Amino acid sequence: MVTVLSFDGEELLGPKGLLAKTLSNYEYRPEQVEMSNHVYKALKNETHGVIEAGTGVGKSLAYLLPSIHYTVEEKKLAVVATHTITLQEQLFQKDIPFLKEVLPCEFNVEVFKGRGNYLCLRRWRELIQGRGNQLGLVDNLELLSRWVQETETGDYNEFPHAIPWELWSEIRCEKESCAEELCSHFGQCFYWSLRHRLGQAHLVITNQAMLLADARAEGRVLPSYDGVIIDEAHNLEEVATSTYSHELKREGFLAYYRTGTQLQATLRDIVPEYIIQDLNIILDELIREAGQYFAQMEHLITSYTVPLTEKNRPHFTQTSLPKHLRDIQDVLKECNLEEEGEVSGLLEQFALFTERLLTTLDLILLGNDPSFAYWAEIQNGEPALIAAPIRVGQLLEETLFEKTPSVILTSATLSTNQSFDYIQSQLGLKEASGLILGSPFAYDKQAILCVPREAKNPNHPRYAHYVAYLILRTLAYTRGGVLALFTSYSLMDEVADAIYPKLDEVGYTLFKQGDGPRLGLIRNFQDQPRSLLFGTNSFWEGIDLPGDALRAVVITRLPFTSPDRPVTRARLAAIEDSGGNPFLEYSVPQAILRLKQGFGRLIRTKGDIGGVIILDERILTARYGAGFLASLPPARFTRDLEELRLLFGH
Repeated sequence: MVTVLSFDGEELLGPKGLLAKTLSNYEYRPEQVEMSNHVYKALKNETHGVIEAGTGVGKSLAYLLPSIHYTVEEKKLAVVATHTITLQEQLFQKDIPFLKEVLPCEFNVEVFKGRGNYLCLRRWRELIQGRGNQLGLVDNLELLSRWVQETETGDYNEFPHAIPWELWSEIRCEKESCAEELCSHFGQCFYWSLRHRLGQAHLVITNQAMLLADARAEGRVLPSYDGVIIDEAHNLEEVATSTYSHELKREGFLAYYRTGTQLQATLRDIVPEYIIQDLNIILDELIREAGQYFAQMEHLITSYTVPLTEKNRPHFTQTSLPKHLRDIQDVLKECNLEEEGEVSGLLEQFALFTERLLTTLDLILLGNDPSFAYWAEIQNGEPALIAAPIRVGQLLEETLFEKTPSVILTSATLSTNQSFDYIQSQLGLKEASGLILGSPFAYDKQAILCVPREAKNPNHPRYAHYVAYLILRTLAYTRGGVLALFTSYSLMDEVADAIYPKLDEVGYTLFKQGDGPRLGLIRNFQDQPRSLLFGTNSFWEGIDLPGDALRAVVITRLPFTSPDRPVTRARLAAIEDSGGNPFLEYSVPQAILRLKQGFGRLIRTKGDIGGVIILDERILTARYGAGFLASLPPARFTRDLEELRLLFGH
């Protein structure tokens, strides 16, 4: 049943709307009005939606305004889920305060982060009563003590000083050591107080990981909601893969051991001594064997990733860790506490922790669930065993889309070749109203898209030399402000080595990923006009440099996902096994979305100009290249790199 529209985006966002009357420099964008109406109709009619909104549309206000209108009008709750903390903070600290000033209605908004962002008062009391001095962190404890008395949120990010990780890990809220409503601090708990406030809000701003954690936990994390807007939704498949994956790492067993030993101390005067002794013996055996097991893993993982196969799996399964966990389960069953209370709650959480760890161990070591890909890898110098879902679409369909009246996906990059078929298929979204909104920017006047005549295939033996040569030419034409995007560290390092001597001669500075923190590199690049920035992976998105700071984006090769990644290899194999074409059905659409993200770094405002230079000839010579070009904004196309110089009038 179609509902009469009671929200009109034109009244708020139109040239004579509320915002135009409030802001002297208001910029009317018809695309923003259309998007806001589309969002409202999807929420009101309880349908799903997919909206691609080009850079400059103003997505945030286009979904916040109808969401607030809908939740206030219907007395319901909606959730906004972002991928990055940056956007989450922008929404809550900038957009929401602005809307509270200009909108005629009152509404409540809460930000919800992961549990580990909040201080646990019980763990804090335990620390300062007995173990603070042992940590050698007296100065930090004094600062924290004052903060704990003053803070209203207990949010780690609001503490005005850096908190050493070894200290925060001792006092943060953890699921495994939380007695929940049985805790003596439950009434004052920062995390549970926030959970209570969420139920009174009109809008909850969280991240995609928390949204999916709630979906996976069947709604036990967030209060019941009627609508979800997922921004930066092109990342949702990756977030879902991570959320529904299982991992075995040394640090997981260390956390389990710490929780178990703390439980021992709590139980000491409550249960018979033999139970404490048994638990102590088994925990010691468990952590000793875990240490030996992961030390052995370091020798077995001879490359960055090692797929677990029938041939090598026996080397990874020679362990008694599952037996030790089952022995602990038997011991815990003997802890028959007469009264419900904090100790009972802690015992229950530790039993659940044991069950989750055992489930993960059995899944990865047995490897008999064909819906997962299994592999071992080195993460930050530490071995890890991983089981990741091959297809997340069915999981999202069952836990999110089927159970939520309205889910709206939005991003600047969701379509491939003017279609949402790929993204909907990957995410398990069967029925949704689609809307593609172009950017309000005049790309034909503001930007050029150049595939130089010298373009070559990346398999060319001197490809790195060619890339270095054309980056230097681009730099000469723009006189700085060049972002070069790579798909591998090896090519990036090879090109950097080739151009370093030349840069010294002409007085330019190269900032390269790996030479410092990401944000620091971007800031230095922005502050120094005669510079260039090299990056891979994370640099393809999330960089917002309006004005003269960024004048050209160089795409060194089409961004195909490496088939060496085990979960990617498994997804490609699954498509092939079902009779499909894995390259055209998976690899090409993935690369198109990634290329659109890279292209989107260039033009951020109506006053920006610049060029996107694609050095990979396959975009013109390969049969799939036309799909890439058709998906990009309508910049002026050229094969002559000299036009970049003319664009800047040099």
